Amino acid sequence: MIHAADGVLPSDMCDTEAELEEERRLLYVAMTRARDRLYVTFPMRYYRRKRAFGDSHSFAQLSRFLPPALFPLFERHSHVGPEPELTAAQTQTQPISETVHARLKKLWQ
Repeated sequence: MIHAADGVLPSDMCDTEAELEEERRLLYVAMTRARDRLYVTFPMRYYRRKRAFGDSHSFAQLSRFLPPALFPLFERHSHVGPEPELTAAQTQTQPISETVHARLKKLWQ
């Protein structure tokens, strides 16, 4: 089950208690249908724009349907790795339009 973040599960479009209960029921059905393994994932961050253009983000919250009392029943893993090293092209100070222009010029030579 992917994206078990509050606002997605339950959906932030739910307006009534009945809609919230339907979302809870659907989660129950999804989690109890697993035969061998159940993977529940959620993002640590929501980036507002591409990471290459900055680190503007907000932190995700685990779904309210998965309270801390259930945590001992799960194995928890984080897949956060080291930041990738930037290539010379990614760290350049030259405007991207000049780079594109130079690459296009090479194509036609």
